Amino acid sequence: MSSGMIITIIVIVTIIILAYVLSILARKRNETLLDQLEERKEALFNLPVNDEIEEVKNLHLIGQSQVTFREWNQKWVDLSLNTFADIENQIFETEGFNQSFRFLKAKTAIENIDSQINLVSEDIAEIRQALVDLKEQEAKNSGRVRHALDLFDDLQQKLSENEASYGSTLPELQKQFKHIESEFSEFVTLNTSGDPIEASAILDKTEEHMIALSQIMDRLPNLMEKLVGTMPEQLDDLNSGYRKLLEENYQFPEDDIEVRLQNVRSSIKDNLMTTVNFDLDRADAENERIQDEIDSLYEIFTKEISAKQEVSKLSKVLPDYIAHIEKSQSKLQGEVERLRQSYYLSESKLGQIQNLVAEFKILKEDVQHKIDYMNQPDLAYSQILDSFKAAQLQLSDTEEGLISLADYLNSQEEHETNARNKANGFVNRLHTIKRYMEKRNLPGIPQSFVNHFFDSSNKVEAFLGAFEPQRIDMEAVNRQLEMTTTAMEALEEEAYQIVQDASLTEQLLQYANRYRSQEPAIQDAFTASLVAFEQYFDYALSFQTISEALERVEPGVTERFVNSYIRTREVIR
Repeated sequence: MSSGMIITIIVIVTIIILAYVLSILARKRNETLLDQLEERKEALFNLPVNDEIEEVKNLHLIGQSQVTFREWNQKWVDLSLNTFADIENQIFETEGFNQSFRFLKAKTAIENIDSQINLVSEDIAEIRQALVDLKEQEAKNSGRVRHALDLFDDLQQKLSENEASYGSTLPELQKQFKHIESEFSEFVTLNTSGDPIEASAILDKTEEHMIALSQIMDRLPNLMEKLVGTMPEQLDDLNSGYRKLLEENYQFPEDDIEVRLQNVRSSIKDNLMTTVNFDLDRADAENERIQDEIDSLYEIFTKEISAKQEVSKLSKVLPDYIAHIEKSQSKLQGEVERLRQSYYLSESKLGQIQNLVAEFKILKEDVQHKIDYMNQPDLAYSQILDSFKAAQLQLSDTEEGLISLADYLNSQEEHETNARNKANGFVNRLHTIKRYMEKRNLPGIPQSFVNHFFDSSNKVEAFLGAFEPQRIDMEAVNRQLEMTTTAMEALEEEAYQIVQDASLTEQLLQYANRYRSQEPAIQDAFTASLVAFEQYFDYALSFQTISEALERVEPGVTERFVNSYIRTREVIR
């Protein structure tokens, strides 16, 4: 046998062996897949769907819920009896394909079985979820019904326990209860007849009615208490109080109190009808308005009662206040007559006194008239009180005016004494300034200072002359005092400046000796400064001339001398 033949045989044998091995592996793989499909089928079939269906069946569903349940139950029956059996047959048939090495058909069949099991799994999931939904819906419906019934029972109990607090709204509340009972009956009829959707809508509406009614019942007692209790009682109190105040001669600024009281009574009656019709928001708002009006009327009455009490107090205080001011006024007028003997008094001040006296007389008469007739007034006590308070303020202003004028009068003698002392001081000051200048041993006194000195002396003499008349004009005295003070202050300042310029010039001239031989400019300045000092008595020019020359040679020297002089300067005493 040739080698080529041997090789061919070996190749064929190898192919056969490989084909066999591959066939064995393919069959084994298919067997595994089929086992997995069988397990999935069994797991689905063993789900507790039957138990869940039985649970829902025991709920005794009616109407649309029962129809829905039957549809899902039938779908489960179809799956459990037909689809699972069909899957089982296909698995058996596929196992035959696999055993007979018909792998292509086996693969296709396995894929079909897998797809079918997936569909079954989805269908079962839908069935189970539908069953859950039915149970939850039933539980929800049952719970809603129980909740609605409990709410209705609570409302009935609330009504029976608080009938009195609902007053005239009770018939309308009972009418609403009957309406709710009718809706319950309609709900039961529809639910029993197999129309759960419409029944649910009726139940929703019934619940809404009960919730709204519960809120109304919560608000009604407070509203009714105000409308039939609190506010009518307040109105009766206002009416009786108003009649009593009129009997006691009370007057009121408002002329419509009777009408307002009647309007309140009508408003209470009208708002009671609004409340009976359950327009509670409007009733609440109207109650607030009515209460505000009642409070306003109480305020009017209370204001007048309080005003009468204050008027009574002020009727005792004001006469004493008037007597006090009369005493002050009399004293002031006496002081005016006394001071007129010695002083010319300001016409404006005297005019103020006359005005105060005239105004006080009118005010006194007005207050006395109101006090005399305050128990039979033609005005409201609040208006009388306003006028008393205004009078009290006017009396206070009058008193302040009298005090101010008394201060003015009292100041005349004090100002005279002070002015005389100052005049004597000015005389002494003139002598002191003169001695101060003489002690300096200056070569001469500047003519401007001499003129200023004699002018100041003349002002002091004129100032002293203002005290000579039998009746002193203190306004003229004060003007003279101001002018003389200004002149004396200027004279003293000029004296200081002349002495300072002269003293510093002497010091700087002595200091300049060290530079005269070396600095021609210093020599020239020295000579000019000395001429201004000794011949013209212009000490300011003399100081300026020498200081400017020294500053050019030795900056800062002038400031040093000035600072030293100021520290040791002699004061005019």
